[in-house]
Amino acid sequence: MTAPKPEQLLKELRFQLTVTRAMLGTLDLDQVLFIILSGITHGGGLNFNRAFLFLADEAGRELRASTAVGPTSKEEAHRIWEAMEEQNLDLNQLLSRYEDGGAAGLHGLSKQLLGFSVPMNATAPPHGDEDDVPIHALVARSAQQKESFFSNELKAIYQPPTTAGGESLQFSHLAVVPLLRDETVLGVILVDNHYNKRAVEKEEMRGLHTLGNMAAIAIEKAHLHQRLKEMAALDGLTGVFNRRHYEMRLEQEIARAKRAGRSLSLAFFDIDHFKSCNDNHGHECGDKVLKDLAGVLERRVRAEDLVARYGGEEFVVLLTGGATEEEAAKVTEKLRAEVESMAMGDRPAGEVTVSGGVATLQASELEAGQLFRLADKALYKAKQGGRNRVEVATT
Repeated sequence: MTAPKPEQLLKELRFQLTVTRAMLGTLDLDQVLFIILSGITHGGGLNFNRAFLFLADEAGRELRASTAVGPTSKEEAHRIWEAMEEQNLDLNQLLSRYEDGGAAGLHGLSKQLLGFSVPMNATAPPHGDEDDVPIHALVARSAQQKESFFSNELKAIYQPPTTAGGESLQFSHLAVVPLLRDETVLGVILVDNHYNKRAVEKEEMRGLHTLGNMAAIAIEKAHLHQRLKEMAALDGLTGVFNRRHYEMRLEQEIARAKRAGRSLSLAFFDIDHFKSCNDNHGHECGDKVLKDLAGVLERRVRAEDLVARYGGEEFVVLLTGGATEEEAAKVTEKLRAEVESMAMGDRPAGEVTVSGGVATLQASELEAGQLFRLADKALYKAKQGGRNRVEVATT
């Protein structure tokens, strides 16, 4: 490899300084990811057409699509490039626009990858120059081998699950970089030049590696900060999150759902006849019922969803995966039935039951107070309707 020219080195240093400053200025994971991907796609950065980021789950068992920046079609690519040229935004200015919703093309591209996940131990066959290699294989290979690679001949594809619908995504002139901290895979970045067909050069991998190293440090810091905040946000009795944390997280999830253009659902539960439980069997039994219920809710929802004790015998479950109203209702009913089937607080199965209300709002309608009011109204209807049932909110 020939030595980089001084002007190229200066450009790289300026880029690294800009991105490093931006990352040091926040501990918010979403903003860190925006900085990373914007740096990859901006003309003053690494200048790739698109960038995709896949993050490892908390247990390190699988990689999930987190966010993406770039166009969803050739026509949109031209519109974005023309708009960027007209606005003449440098990288610093672009990064400062995070609070306004991020880069153009973020919403549509992220939505196309909703539901993407690949196990860390997924089979990742050797790749040659064949067409339509599943993108899962490339992401898995980079994570398993902990190595970067690029190709200008390889053609890759992401085909959404049949149940999810949506169009397939094509990839070409691509590079893949793992995000590593002490040999632990935190995620994988995939970039490509699918629209302008610009070849990826070997020299560009240096910039991607540097950004990947900075990204891994920033992501690890954001995760640690989040864990420390969560430790201070737990309910002392049940071990799930408290109301204050729920309310803060709800605002964050609403902002995230709006940026990704997806729905958000809230399930609101109340233990039926809880006062009678305390009066008849003592507060020790009542406390155990609360703990057991919290444990059931936590075990039966996904790690990225949120379970919190709202107050007294009331619990909320925030479903963050963009579920439809029907899907959210099924989850809520499943949780209700699970509680009814179990012995809670040393009482026989079926003696302790819950009523539930569930509400779902689309991205364009999302507002914290409205989502809670709808779920609360549905819960009231469930209790008025005989308890031990779930009602779905109507807008």
